[in-house]
Amino acid sequence: MHSILSPPENLNVFRHTGLSGGNVLGRWNRKFSTRSDLTIQIYFDRYTRSGPESRELRNTVDFDLRHHVVLSPIHDLTWGVGYRYTADQTVGTIDQAFVPADRAGQLWNFFVEDQITLKPDVLHLYLGTKLENNYFTGFVLEPSIRVTWNLSNRQTLWASISDADRAPSRHDLNLIAVLAALPGPSEVVLLGNPKFQPEGVVAYELGYRTEINKRISVDLATFVNSYRNLESQEPLPSYFEPNTSPPLLVLPKSFANKIYGTTAGAEASVQWKVTNWWTLSPGYSFLQMDLHTNLDSLDTTTVPDTQGSNPGHQAQLRSHLNLPHGIDWDSNAYFVGPLPAQFVHSYTRLDSLLTWKFSERAQLSVVGQNLLTDRHVEADDTYAVVNSSEVKRTAYVKFAWRF
Repeated sequence: MHSILSPPENLNVFRHTGLSGGNVLGRWNRKFSTRSDLTIQIYFDRYTRSGPESRELRNTVDFDLRHHVVLSPIHDLTWGVGYRYTADQTVGTIDQAFVPADRAGQLWNFFVEDQITLKPDVLHLYLGTKLENNYFTGFVLEPSIRVTWNLSNRQTLWASISDADRAPSRHDLNLIAVLAALPGPSEVVLLGNPKFQPEGVVAYELGYRTEINKRISVDLATFVNSYRNLESQEPLPSYFEPNTSPPLLVLPKSFANKIYGTTAGAEASVQWKVTNWWTLSPGYSFLQMDLHTNLDSLDTTTVPDTQGSNPGHQAQLRSHLNLPHGIDWDSNAYFVGPLPAQFVHSYTRLDSLLTWKFSERAQLSVVGQNLLTDRHVEADDTYAVVNSSEVKRTAYVKFAWRF
Protein backbone atom coordinates (compact mmCIF):
# COMPACT_ATOMS: atom_id res chain seq x y z
CA MET A 1 0.00 0.00 0.00
CA HIS A 2 1.53 3.35 -1.08
CA SER A 3 0.62 6.81 0.15
CA ILE A 4 1.47 10.34 -0.91
CA LEU A 5 1.26 12.41 2.25
CA SER A 6 2.69 15.86 2.78
CA PRO A 7 0.38 17.35 5.42
CA PRO A 8 1.08 20.76 6.93
CA GLU A 9 -0.44 19.48 10.17
CA ASN A 10 -2.29 16.50 11.68
CA LEU A 11 -6.02 16.75 12.28
CA ASN A 12 -8.47 14.46 14.05
CA VAL A 13 -11.29 13.69 11.62
CA PHE A 14 -14.53 12.29 13.01
CA ARG A 15 -16.34 10.03 10.57
CA HIS A 16 -19.38 7.79 10.78
CA THR A 17 -19.21 4.01 10.43
CA GLY A 18 -22.03 1.93 9.01
CA LEU A 19 -22.54 -1.36 10.86
CA SER A 20 -25.16 -3.93 9.88
CA GLY A 21 -25.79 -7.64 9.99
CA GLY A 22 -28.02 -10.44 11.10
CA ASN A 23 -27.92 -13.98 12.41
CA VAL A 24 -30.05 -17.08 12.76
CA LEU A 25 -29.69 -19.86 15.33
CA GLY A 26 -31.24 -23.32 15.44
CA ARG A 27 -31.02 -25.74 18.37
CA TRP A 28 -32.21 -29.36 18.67
CA ASN A 29 -32.41 -31.17 22.01
CA ARG A 30 -32.96 -34.88 22.51
CA LYS A 31 -33.31 -36.56 25.91
CA PHE A 32 -32.56 -40.26 25.60
CA SER A 33 -33.06 -41.02 29.30
CA THR A 34 -32.61 -39.43 32.73
CA ARG A 35 -28.88 -40.23 32.33
CA SER A 36 -28.23 -39.06 28.76
CA ASP A 37 -29.16 -36.08 26.56
CA LEU A 38 -27.86 -34.49 23.36
CA THR A 39 -27.87 -30.90 22.05
CA ILE A 40 -27.01 -29.84 18.48
CA GLN A 41 -26.78 -26.18 17.54
CA ILE A 42 -26.23 -24.49 14.15
CA TYR A 43 -25.58 -20.76 13.82
CA PHE A 44 -25.09 -18.40 10.87
CA ASP A 45 -24.00 -14.77 11.09
CA ARG A 46 -23.51 -12.11 8.40
CA TYR A 47 -21.74 -8.88 9.32
CA THR A 48 -20.79 -5.79 7.29
CA ARG A 49 -18.88 -2.63 8.13
CA SER A 50 -18.60 0.30 5.72
CA GLY A 51 -15.48 2.17 6.79
CA PRO A 52 -14.05 4.48 7.76
CA GLU A 53 -10.70 2.63 8.02
CA SER A 54 -11.71 -0.33 5.84
CA ARG A 55 -14.78 -2.08 4.48
CA GLU A 56 -15.55 -5.62 5.51
CA LEU A 57 -18.10 -8.34 4.77
CA ARG A 58 -17.92 -11.48 6.93
CA ASN A 59 -19.96 -14.68 6.89
CA THR A 60 -19.66 -17.20 9.73
CA VAL A 61 -21.14 -20.68 10.10
CA ASP A 62 -20.88 -22.44 13.46
CA PHE A 63 -21.80 -26.01 14.44
CA ASP A 64 -21.81 -27.32 18.02
CA LEU A 65 -22.63 -30.80 19.42
CA ARG A 66 -22.78 -31.55 23.16
CA HIS A 67 -23.53 -34.90 24.78
CA HIS A 68 -24.16 -35.31 28.50
CA VAL A 69 -24.10 -38.77 30.03
CA VAL A 70 -24.07 -40.04 33.61
CA LEU A 71 -21.60 -42.91 33.53
CA SER A 72 -21.97 -43.90 37.18
CA PRO A 73 -22.89 -42.42 40.57
CA ILE A 74 -19.36 -40.99 40.63
CA HIS A 75 -18.78 -39.81 37.04
CA ASP A 76 -20.99 -37.25 35.25
CA LEU A 77 -19.48 -36.68 31.79
CA THR A 78 -20.05 -33.93 29.21
CA TRP A 79 -18.24 -33.99 25.86
CA GLY A 80 -18.64 -32.27 22.55
CA VAL A 81 -17.22 -31.16 19.23
CA GLY A 82 -17.42 -27.86 17.40
CA TYR A 83 -16.69 -26.50 13.94
CA ARG A 84 -16.61 -22.92 12.68
CA TYR A 85 -16.04 -21.59 9.17
CA THR A 86 -15.58 -17.87 8.63
CA ALA A 87 -14.79 -15.95 5.46
CA ASP A 88 -14.30 -12.25 4.88
CA GLN A 89 -13.99 -9.84 1.99
CA THR A 90 -12.26 -6.53 2.69
CA VAL A 91 -11.58 -3.35 0.75
CA GLY A 92 -8.71 -1.24 2.05
CA THR A 93 -8.41 2.53 2.22
CA ILE A 94 -5.55 4.96 2.68
CA ASP A 95 -5.88 4.32 6.43
CA GLN A 96 -6.00 0.54 6.66
CA ALA A 97 -5.96 -2.65 4.62
CA PHE A 98 -5.53 -6.41 5.02
CA VAL A 99 -3.17 -8.54 2.92
CA PRO A 100 -4.54 -10.77 1.52
CA ALA A 101 -7.77 -8.81 1.16
CA ASP A 102 -9.96 -11.92 1.33
CA ARG A 103 -9.40 -14.87 3.62
CA ALA A 104 -11.30 -17.88 4.94
CA GLY A 105 -10.51 -20.08 7.92
CA GLN A 106 -11.73 -23.13 9.77
CA LEU A 107 -11.71 -23.92 13.48
CA TRP A 108 -12.18 -27.36 15.04
CA ASN A 109 -12.47 -28.12 18.74
CA PHE A 110 -13.13 -31.05 21.03
CA PHE A 111 -13.84 -30.77 24.75
CA VAL A 112 -14.58 -33.12 27.63
CA GLU A 113 -15.40 -32.52 31.30
CA ASP A 114 -15.92 -35.08 34.02
CA GLN A 115 -17.70 -34.15 37.25
CA ILE A 116 -16.34 -36.57 39.85
CA THR A 117 -18.23 -36.98 43.11
CA LEU A 118 -15.60 -37.54 45.80
CA LYS A 119 -18.17 -37.31 48.62
CA PRO A 120 -21.88 -37.02 47.80
CA ASP A 121 -23.34 -33.54 48.41
CA VAL A 122 -20.03 -32.42 49.93
CA LEU A 123 -16.95 -32.65 47.68
CA HIS A 124 -16.82 -32.56 43.87
CA LEU A 125 -13.88 -32.50 41.43
CA TYR A 126 -14.23 -31.20 37.86
CA LEU A 127 -11.57 -32.25 35.33
CA GLY A 128 -11.78 -30.90 31.79
CA THR A 129 -9.82 -30.02 28.71
CA LYS A 130 -10.37 -28.46 25.32
CA LEU A 131 -8.35 -29.29 22.20
CA GLU A 132 -8.63 -26.63 19.54
CA ASN A 133 -7.20 -26.34 16.04
CA ASN A 134 -7.45 -22.59 15.41
CA TYR A 135 -7.39 -20.73 12.14
CA PHE A 136 -3.72 -19.83 11.92
CA THR A 137 -1.43 -21.53 14.48
CA GLY A 138 -2.48 -25.18 14.77
CA PHE A 139 -3.48 -27.14 17.86
CA VAL A 140 -3.63 -25.80 21.42
CA LEU A 141 -4.55 -27.70 24.59
CA GLU A 142 -6.56 -25.89 27.29
CA PRO A 143 -6.92 -27.96 30.50
CA SER A 144 -8.81 -26.97 33.65
CA ILE A 145 -9.43 -28.32 37.14
CA ARG A 146 -12.02 -27.17 39.68
CA VAL A 147 -12.96 -28.28 43.20
CA THR A 148 -16.12 -27.40 45.15
CA TRP A 149 -16.52 -28.16 48.85
CA ASN A 150 -19.85 -27.71 50.62
CA LEU A 151 -18.71 -26.86 54.15
CA SER A 152 -22.33 -26.92 55.33
CA ASN A 153 -25.82 -26.44 53.95
CA ARG A 154 -25.13 -22.68 53.79
CA GLN A 155 -21.42 -22.47 52.94
CA THR A 156 -19.52 -23.43 49.77
CA LEU A 157 -15.80 -23.07 49.02
CA TRP A 158 -14.41 -23.51 45.50
CA ALA A 159 -11.07 -23.23 43.71
CA SER A 160 -9.97 -23.62 40.10
CA ILE A 161 -6.93 -23.53 37.81
CA SER A 162 -7.30 -23.21 34.03
CA ASP A 163 -5.07 -22.60 31.03
CA ALA A 164 -6.45 -20.73 28.01
CA ASP A 165 -5.11 -19.27 24.75
CA ARG A 166 -6.24 -16.48 22.43
CA ALA A 167 -5.72 -17.42 18.82
CA PRO A 168 -4.29 -14.73 16.51
CA SER A 169 -6.81 -12.82 14.41
CA ARG A 170 -6.63 -11.27 10.95
CA HIS A 171 -5.76 -8.00 12.68
CA ASP A 172 -2.70 -9.57 14.30
CA LEU A 173 -1.43 -11.32 11.17
CA ASN A 174 -2.48 -9.38 8.07
CA LEU A 175 -3.00 -5.72 9.04
CA ILE A 176 -1.45 -2.74 7.27
CA ALA A 177 -2.53 0.49 8.99
CA VAL A 178 -1.30 4.09 8.86
CA LEU A 179 -1.19 5.38 12.43
CA ALA A 180 0.09 8.90 11.77
CA ALA A 181 1.30 11.21 9.00
CA LEU A 182 4.19 13.46 10.03
CA PRO A 183 6.02 16.41 8.47
CA GLY A 184 9.02 15.47 6.38
CA PRO A 185 7.02 13.83 4.92
CA SER A 186 6.89 10.56 6.88
CA GLU A 187 4.30 8.16 8.19
CA VAL A 188 4.02 5.65 11.02
CA VAL A 189 2.72 2.28 9.77
CA LEU A 190 1.55 -0.70 11.84
CA LEU A 191 2.04 -4.11 10.23
CA GLY A 192 0.61 -7.51 11.11
CA ASN A 193 3.00 -10.34 11.91
CA PRO A 194 2.36 -13.67 10.10
CA LYS A 195 4.42 -15.41 12.82
CA PHE A 196 2.37 -14.02 15.71
CA GLN A 197 1.75 -16.71 18.35
CA PRO A 198 -1.29 -17.30 20.59
CA GLU A 199 -1.49 -15.25 23.77
CA GLY A 200 -1.84 -17.41 26.89
CA VAL A 201 -3.05 -17.18 30.47
CA VAL A 202 -3.06 -19.45 33.50
CA ALA A 203 -5.93 -18.40 35.79
CA TYR A 204 -6.09 -19.20 39.52
CA GLU A 205 -9.42 -18.56 41.28
CA LEU A 206 -10.71 -18.99 44.83
CA GLY A 207 -14.28 -18.33 45.93
CA TYR A 208 -16.57 -18.57 48.94
CA ARG A 209 -20.35 -18.35 49.23
CA THR A 210 -22.41 -18.22 52.39
CA GLU A 211 -26.06 -17.73 53.28
CA ILE A 212 -26.01 -15.70 56.47
CA ASN A 213 -29.75 -16.22 56.90
CA LYS A 214 -32.78 -16.77 54.70
CA ARG A 215 -32.62 -13.17 53.46
CA ILE A 216 -28.88 -12.43 53.01
CA SER A 217 -26.25 -14.29 50.98
CA VAL A 218 -22.65 -13.21 50.28
CA ASP A 219 -20.29 -14.21 47.43
CA LEU A 220 -16.54 -13.55 47.60
CA ALA A 221 -13.98 -14.36 44.90
CA THR A 222 -10.30 -13.66 44.31
CA PHE A 223 -8.16 -14.36 41.27
CA VAL A 224 -4.60 -14.20 39.96
CA ASN A 225 -3.95 -14.46 36.22
CA SER A 226 -0.47 -15.12 34.82
CA TYR A 227 -0.12 -13.98 31.20
CA ARG A 228 2.43 -15.02 28.56
CA ASN A 229 3.16 -13.94 24.97
CA LEU A 230 0.98 -10.84 25.14
CA GLU A 231 0.89 -8.56 22.13
CA SER A 232 3.45 -5.77 21.86
CA GLN A 233 4.25 -3.31 19.06
CA GLU A 234 7.89 -3.39 18.07
CA PRO A 235 9.58 -0.80 15.81
CA LEU A 236 11.18 -2.05 12.60
CA PRO A 237 13.98 -0.41 10.56
CA SER A 238 12.77 2.68 8.72
CA TYR A 239 12.98 2.97 4.95
CA PHE A 240 12.22 5.40 2.11
CA GLU A 241 9.34 4.78 -0.27
CA PRO A 242 10.74 6.04 -3.63
CA ASN A 243 7.46 5.80 -5.57
CA THR A 244 6.01 8.90 -3.92
CA SER A 245 6.54 12.56 -4.59
CA PRO A 246 8.47 13.64 -2.62
CA PRO A 247 10.01 10.35 -1.31
CA LEU A 248 8.31 9.21 1.87
CA LEU A 249 10.05 8.06 5.03
CA VAL A 250 8.19 5.05 6.44
CA LEU A 251 8.47 4.30 10.16
CA PRO A 252 7.06 0.76 10.52
CA LYS A 253 5.97 -1.09 13.65
CA SER A 254 4.88 -4.71 13.89
CA PHE A 255 3.10 -6.94 16.39
CA ALA A 256 5.15 -9.34 18.53
CA ASN A 257 4.68 -11.53 21.64
CA LYS A 258 6.95 -9.65 24.06
CA ILE A 259 4.75 -8.73 27.04
CA TYR A 260 4.09 -10.82 30.13
CA GLY A 261 2.77 -10.21 33.62
CA THR A 262 -0.02 -10.77 36.09
CA THR A 263 -3.36 -9.36 37.10
CA ALA A 264 -4.95 -9.86 40.50
CA GLY A 265 -8.23 -8.83 41.98
CA ALA A 266 -11.24 -9.54 44.11
CA GLU A 267 -15.01 -9.40 43.76
CA ALA A 268 -17.74 -9.23 46.39
CA SER A 269 -21.51 -9.30 45.97
CA VAL A 270 -24.45 -9.45 48.34
CA GLN A 271 -28.05 -10.45 47.77
CA TRP A 272 -30.33 -9.00 50.41
CA LYS A 273 -34.04 -9.78 50.35
CA VAL A 274 -35.20 -6.74 52.28
CA THR A 275 -38.84 -7.83 52.11
CA ASN A 276 -40.76 -10.46 50.19
CA TRP A 277 -41.16 -7.96 47.34
CA TRP A 278 -37.88 -5.96 47.44
CA THR A 279 -34.34 -7.27 46.77
CA LEU A 280 -31.09 -5.25 46.91
CA SER A 281 -27.85 -6.53 45.37
CA PRO A 282 -24.71 -4.44 46.00
CA GLY A 283 -21.34 -5.46 44.52
CA TYR A 284 -17.72 -4.33 44.25
CA SER A 285 -14.67 -5.42 42.21
CA PHE A 286 -10.98 -4.50 42.38
CA LEU A 287 -8.31 -5.03 39.70
CA GLN A 288 -4.50 -4.65 39.89
CA MET A 289 -2.36 -5.09 36.76
CA ASP A 290 1.40 -5.72 36.71
CA LEU A 291 2.66 -6.10 33.13
CA HIS A 292 6.23 -6.05 31.78
CA THR A 293 8.05 -6.18 28.46
CA ASN A 294 10.76 -8.69 27.58
CA LEU A 295 14.35 -7.50 27.81
CA ASP A 296 14.63 -7.42 23.99
CA SER A 297 11.41 -5.42 23.52
CA LEU A 298 11.51 -1.79 22.32
CA ASP A 299 7.82 -1.16 23.04
CA THR A 300 7.46 1.67 25.58
CA THR A 301 3.74 2.44 25.20
CA THR A 302 1.63 -0.74 25.24
CA VAL A 303 2.12 -1.62 28.92
CA PRO A 304 1.18 1.81 30.37
CA ASP A 305 -1.67 2.13 27.85
CA THR A 306 -3.10 -1.29 28.78
CA GLN A 307 -2.75 -0.76 32.53
CA GLY A 308 -4.27 2.71 32.27
CA SER A 309 -7.20 1.53 30.13
CA ASN A 310 -8.76 -0.77 32.72
CA PRO A 311 -10.60 0.60 35.79
CA GLY A 312 -9.14 -0.44 39.14
CA HIS A 313 -12.44 -0.03 41.00
CA GLN A 314 -16.01 -0.80 39.99
CA ALA A 315 -19.17 -0.94 42.10
CA GLN A 316 -22.86 -1.49 41.52
CA LEU A 317 -26.16 -1.46 43.36
CA ARG A 318 -29.16 -3.25 41.88
CA SER A 319 -32.72 -2.99 43.15
CA HIS A 320 -35.64 -5.23 42.17
CA LEU A 321 -39.23 -4.56 43.21
CA ASN A 322 -42.16 -6.96 42.68
CA LEU A 323 -45.17 -4.65 42.63
CA PRO A 324 -48.86 -5.60 42.42
CA HIS A 325 -50.73 -6.25 39.14
CA GLY A 326 -47.74 -7.89 37.38
CA ILE A 327 -45.45 -4.84 37.59
CA ASP A 328 -41.67 -5.13 38.18
CA TRP A 329 -39.30 -2.21 38.72
CA ASP A 330 -35.53 -2.66 38.31
CA SER A 331 -33.05 0.14 39.04
CA ASN A 332 -29.29 -0.28 38.65
CA ALA A 333 -26.55 2.17 39.68
CA TYR A 334 -22.95 1.62 38.48
CA PHE A 335 -19.67 3.30 39.43
CA VAL A 336 -16.62 2.87 37.18
CA GLY A 337 -13.16 4.19 38.06
CA PRO A 338 -11.07 6.41 35.76
CA LEU A 339 -9.04 5.32 32.72
CA PRO A 340 -5.96 7.57 32.96
CA ALA A 341 -4.37 6.36 29.72
CA GLN A 342 -7.50 7.37 27.80
CA PHE A 343 -8.14 10.58 29.80
CA VAL A 344 -11.56 9.23 30.82
CA HIS A 345 -12.84 10.32 34.23
CA SER A 346 -14.72 8.08 36.63
CA TYR A 347 -18.48 8.13 36.23
CA THR A 348 -21.68 6.94 37.88
CA ARG A 349 -24.50 5.60 35.74
CA LEU A 350 -28.15 4.96 36.63
CA ASP A 351 -30.53 2.79 34.57
CA SER A 352 -34.16 2.00 35.31
CA LEU A 353 -36.64 -0.50 33.86
CA LEU A 354 -40.38 -0.63 34.63
CA THR A 355 -42.15 -3.72 33.24
CA TRP A 356 -45.87 -4.49 33.21
CA LYS A 357 -46.71 -8.10 32.33
CA PHE A 358 -50.42 -7.80 31.68
CA SER A 359 -50.83 -11.32 30.21
CA GLU A 360 -48.84 -14.54 29.86
CA ARG A 361 -47.77 -13.56 26.34
CA ALA A 362 -47.54 -9.77 26.38
CA GLN A 363 -45.62 -7.20 28.39
CA LEU A 364 -44.91 -3.46 28.20
CA SER A 365 -41.59 -1.94 29.33
CA VAL A 366 -40.45 1.64 29.93
CA VAL A 367 -36.66 1.99 29.92
CA GLY A 368 -34.41 4.85 31.00
CA GLN A 369 -30.61 4.74 30.64
CA ASN A 370 -27.85 7.09 31.81
CA LEU A 371 -30.36 9.10 33.81
CA LEU A 372 -27.91 11.09 35.97
CA THR A 373 -26.23 13.14 33.21
CA ASP A 374 -27.05 14.27 29.71
CA ARG A 375 -23.98 12.43 28.36
CA HIS A 376 -20.63 11.02 29.45
CA VAL A 377 -17.54 9.31 28.02
CA GLU A 378 -16.94 5.66 28.90
CA ALA A 379 -13.92 4.82 26.70
CA ASP A 380 -11.59 6.46 24.18
CA ASP A 381 -9.20 3.80 22.86
CA THR A 382 -7.03 5.30 20.12
CA TYR A 383 -6.29 1.83 18.69
CA ALA A 384 -9.94 0.80 18.35
CA VAL A 385 -11.41 0.67 14.84
CA VAL A 386 -14.66 2.27 16.00
CA ASN A 387 -14.88 4.49 19.06
CA SER A 388 -18.12 5.46 20.68
CA SER A 389 -18.85 9.12 21.21
CA GLU A 390 -20.26 10.30 24.53
CA VAL A 391 -22.99 8.00 25.83
CA LYS A 392 -26.27 9.91 25.90
CA ARG A 393 -29.24 9.82 28.23
CA THR A 394 -31.93 7.73 26.54
CA ALA A 395 -35.49 6.57 27.14
CA TYR A 396 -37.76 4.27 25.17
CA VAL A 397 -40.87 2.08 25.38
CA LYS A 398 -40.84 -1.61 24.41
CA PHE A 399 -43.75 -3.94 23.74
CA ALA A 400 -43.16 -7.71 23.55
CA TRP A 401 -45.64 -10.41 22.54
CA ARG A 402 -44.61 -14.07 22.63
CA PHE A 403 -46.44 -16.71 20.63
